Amino acid sequence: MRTYYLAIAFVALAGTASAQQLSMSQMAELRQDCGEDIKRLCPGIQPGGGRLMGCVKEKQDQLSKTCSDTMGKMMAARKQN
Repeated sequence: MRTYYLAIAFVALAGTASAQQLSMSQMAELRQDCGEDIKRLCPGIQPGGGRLMGCVKEKQDQLSKTCSDTMGKMMAARKQN
């Protein structure tokens, strides 16, 4: 399960930050705000090999406003650092 949540963090910020660069609070926020979207939109997709990231990118227009806003906020904060 932990791998799943780390994959969420990676997918959410792919191209701008890696999961290792996210704080524990940021990972918790992503888990809270995006976990259900990823479960709903990409059921059965196993992290690794870009599969989960590809699924999320393909369906990013279907993400909840909360998840989309959280990812946008984290990407903006990352660009400022």
